Amino acid sequence: MADQAQDKRDQEGNGNKEKLILLLLRKDVRKIYMKTLVDRLHDSGVTVAVDETNYPEEKQKKFHWILSFPGDIPKGKAHDASSLGLIFRVPGMPKLQMEKLPSSDSVKLTKLIGRYKEVQQTCIDREKHPAFVKLALIDAVLRGKQQLIQKFEDLENRLEQKISQVEKPYYKGIGYILSTSIEKITGIAVLDGLMKGLVHVMIIDDMEKRTIDGLVDIDFKRKFLSFMSTSELSKKIQEFRNAHAEDEFAKANIEEFIFNSPDFEHVEIVFFNSWKFTEDSFPIRVALRKKAIISKKEERKVQQQDQAEGKIKSEEEALEVVKEKLEEVMRVINKMEKSHFDDEDEYQLQTSARKRFLKDIKIRELRLKEMKRPISKGAGEEKKIITIDLFDIFKNNQSFMDRMGDKAGSLGLGELWGKHVKTDDSFSFNKLAEMAHFSKDWIKASAQLKKIKSQTTHLAKQLKLFVEKNELTNSVSSSGSGTEVNYQSLLDEHILDRLELAVLSCEISNLTADKLKKE
Repeated sequence: MADQAQDKRDQEGNGNKEKLILLLLRKDVRKIYMKTLVDRLHDSGVTVAVDETNYPEEKQKKFHWILSFPGDIPKGKAHDASSLGLIFRVPGMPKLQMEKLPSSDSVKLTKLIGRYKEVQQTCIDREKHPAFVKLALIDAVLRGKQQLIQKFEDLENRLEQKISQVEKPYYKGIGYILSTSIEKITGIAVLDGLMKGLVHVMIIDDMEKRTIDGLVDIDFKRKFLSFMSTSELSKKIQEFRNAHAEDEFAKANIEEFIFNSPDFEHVEIVFFNSWKFTEDSFPIRVALRKKAIISKKEERKVQQQDQAEGKIKSEEEALEVVKEKLEEVMRVINKMEKSHFDDEDEYQLQTSARKRFLKDIKIRELRLKEMKRPISKGAGEEKKIITIDLFDIFKNNQSFMDRMGDKAGSLGLGELWGKHVKTDDSFSFNKLAEMAHFSKDWIKASAQLKKIKSQTTHLAKQLKLFVEKNELTNSVSSSGSGTEVNYQSLLDEHILDRLELAVLSCEISNLTADKLKKE
């Protein structure tokens, strides 16, 4: 575009070809404004080259005027009305003193000065309106946030690509820690992945579901794995404290929360990685819950406890009925014995009933005793938090050849070593250390990105309400963003006016300089 503009001026025989004008814009801004701006200037007989900010410096040397449009509020400047001029600033434009310009009979110069004054007055009038000023300020801040979002998304993507190349040793290291923890809980070493599918594990390392996916790749069962962010953990701890404001857990620490919160009731292992590592140490905290081991019979009793209460009540009522029948039989027998009753058959019938009722009572009492017996809790539940060094446990599981491969890599001979020795990156301590650094940076970038996105969403809502309240709408939107923004054309018009003023000021300076030379 810039080269074409220069050729056009040469063909038109423009006498100011040594003072060409170049306007450098961001790619998105150039796409929005270039055509309209060029058409406007063409009507005034002015040619400008419009290119992107990455236009080669060597080629820029052929231009006398080099303009740009940052379109932001410079860092350190206040976000108030005093910064309005900075939002629409065009660095590189000359400062014209219209009252000091020499008089001229040049039709073109007169036309340009007239157009300049017209556009300038339009800008001045527009910037007198408080609603427009606030709109421009909020929009500038919003665009700044959106640019930051893009910046952090790009950073996050770059770090994710780096992590994908070195993440396997991290999952391997977690596997070692979890296997050790499982053995402490069950007393059984992890055999053929069997115990990996019997213990519930929660990962808290702020890597979202990435760590879960990595553990599944090394044979842990996904349905027994879960994850939580540190921010969510902090929120739940505070909720737990609030719920227990009147008891001993009002100021619960992490251990008290983990072992008493319903959220962790069915979790045997909680893996905490706060990414606080040094060159030699990487401490990981692990919460272990060794649950009581009870028999299948006791387990059934626990599950049927509600039903058992009803059965006990029914059994007690039935026992009372039998006891009442026994008392009635005993009264009959006592009466027979006192009156020397001679009917032996009737007497035997009553004594048989007594034996039957006594036996029934004994059976029912034993049954009630068993039903009321407290449920055995087995060996009891053990709870504790231990610290395991990820670096140490990883190194202890490396083979001699793994360590030699790391040594070769440290000496810059990793590629040569890989050509002659078959290696597995998942056993590389060097890559584990790289993973730690990349992940820590990714977590910071991700947290910052979430924060900026939240601020941007809030700011966009404020802007929408402000636009609706002040009726700053226009039927045409030229934002070019693919999103319908009903106020954007108002700002677009002002930006175009400011860009046109900048180019006109350059051309007026060229023409007045030529006039002075001739005089």
